[in-house]
Amino acid sequence: MTTFEYRTLVSHWSHDADTTRLSQTLNALGAEGWELAGMTRDESPDDEAENEAILMIFKRPKGAR
Repeated sequence: MTTFEYRTLVSHWSHDADTTRLSQTLNALGAEGWELAGMTRDESPDDEAENEAILMIFKRPKGAR
């Protein structure tokens, strides 16, 4: 049975954000064998900030470095 290790990444995003740096980070994680397993964003109705926090969860087979 395959076992996995996990890694999280939090990114703050707004509608006019430059995503170049995020793309570079995601490409680097992919090159290390990390695969996006799930994500969620802060959808608090009480939050009046224009930026949103996005939590991404990555997984890869344990020992696949």
